[in-house]
This record gives sequence, C-alpha cells and structure tokens, in this order.
Amino acid sequence: NSAASTVNQFDITADSLTTASIFNVSADGLTSGSIMTMESTSTSTTAPTNARLGYFNWAPGSATTITGDLFKINIGANGNATNVFTVTDAGSNLFSVSETAITSALPHSFTAAGDVSIAYDLLFTNQTASYLKSTAPLYIPAGETFESNNLTLKSYNSGNIIFDTDTSGKVLVGT
Repeated sequence: NSAASTVNQFDITADSLTTASIFNVSADGLTSGSIMTMESTSTSTTAPTNARLGYFNWAPGSATTITGDLFKINIGANGNATNVFTVTDAGSNLFSVSETAITSALPHSFTAAGDVSIAYDLLFTNQTASYLKSTAPLYIPAGETFESNNLTLKSYNSGNIIFDTDTSGKVLVGT
C-alpha cells in the first residue's frame, strides 16, 4: 500500500508459532549487493526516539532466562570479514569488531564494580603525557603472593624516575 503514509506496509503475526522460524532468507548465489538493506532519509525530529531502522525487543511476561544468545552474528569457517560489526557516525568509525580485534574511537566507562583483566600490555600512545590515576590509595603488586617477581620502573635515555610528593609527603621503603 504505497499510498498510505500512516499504515504499516508489511506485518507478520505468528503469535501461536512455537518451534519454527518466522522469516528465513537464503541467497547462496549472492556475489554483490545485500540480502537486506534498511535505510531512511527521514528528517523527523522524533526519529531518535520513535523512528528506528531496527528495534529488537524481548519482553517475556514473567522472569525468564534463555540458555542461548539473544542476538548472534556468525562467520562460517571459510568466511573472512574486515569487520563483523561497525558503528559509524557520518562515515567515521566509532566502534568496530573484527575477527581479531575490537576497535573503539570512544572513551569507555566501566560502571560495574570489579576487576578488569587484560592479558598483555597497556600501551599509552599519547606522546605528551599518560597517567594512571586513582581516587584511593594505589597499589602496584607484581606477581602472585607465592612468587618472587621484580617490579621494574624503567625510563629511556636521559629520562628520570621522579617521586613527586607534596611538601609533607615522603618516599618510604618498607611498610
């Protein structure tokens, strides 16, 4: 119904469906293009809250836990993709997930209490200054309590290791 502007153009209701799929698409011969493209050039002022290109809502009528993934993207064994998932703003990458890395151009906030584990190095790439900051006492233990590991502070060339304490602060050795 291309003449209607306030009526849904395509509806599927399958409320009694229990074990099958509602919508399956196969395009095994596709060599270019997309299986599905969704786009809008709407300039509606309500678009950010009401007019979405995609909306996925799972709202069970009572407390329910699923054992699988709510949303899943899979690349088969023979597939390779530059990025599996990308979020852009006016063509600039904000966040992307590839098969080998997660890349983000945004600051991150981790609001849950708990530890953050990183398997290898933290590399601070700002050539002016980089900081480790804490709003509480800061400890840097090296290794496990049953190990004997060194803690090395290293600078290069004529760089110094500076203990910058306040006027009443001290550098102490031991506890």
